[in-house]
Amino acid sequence: MPIKENPSCSFNKECRYPNIDKESFCDEMSSVIGDVRIGKGVYVAPFVSLRADEGTPLIIGDESNLQDGVIVHALEHTSVEIGKKTSIAHGAVIHGPTKIGDNSFVGFRAVIHGSEIGKECFIGHGAIVVGVKIGDKKLVSHGAIITDQEKADNLPNSTSDLFKFNEGVLGVNGEFARGYRR
Repeated sequence: MPIKENPSCSFNKECRYPNIDKESFCDEMSSVIGDVRIGKGVYVAPFVSLRADEGTPLIIGDESNLQDGVIVHALEHTSVEIGKKTSIAHGAVIHGPTKIGDNSFVGFRAVIHGSEIGKECFIGHGAIVVGVKIGDKKLVSHGAIITDQEKADNLPNSTSDLFKFNEGVLGVNGEFARGYRR
């Protein structure tokens, strides 16, 4: 598994090595580069790319999961922070500057860039969220495009069923983090 420090560049001269909690698991086919800070009990699936070689740091909160093919990267002088107990589903792209709150779910192939997502949000499969701030407990429907603040301010609330869905996803991926570590 490529876990390595970032190269020294004109915009990021300090080389840093990832910090991965001993109770987390990063698949050998994932790539973790630079100042990536992975909390306790995190599962990083195959083909995940966590690149803190330009924007830095990338912070992944405790008990979160990044599923197959997720890409997390940031523009220079920006960062990405993913909260605790947050699921980033298969093929999603999270590009900084971005912050995603605790207990949130980001669906398959969703794209989030230059945004702040509140706690307990559900971002649907294939949704695109760019340049907005989304409050706590909001729902971005599957395939929705949210690129202006007025749309973001008028999003409906997420439902308890969607919150329970994320709890199930967290449970499965938490077992993976523990099981694969053995």
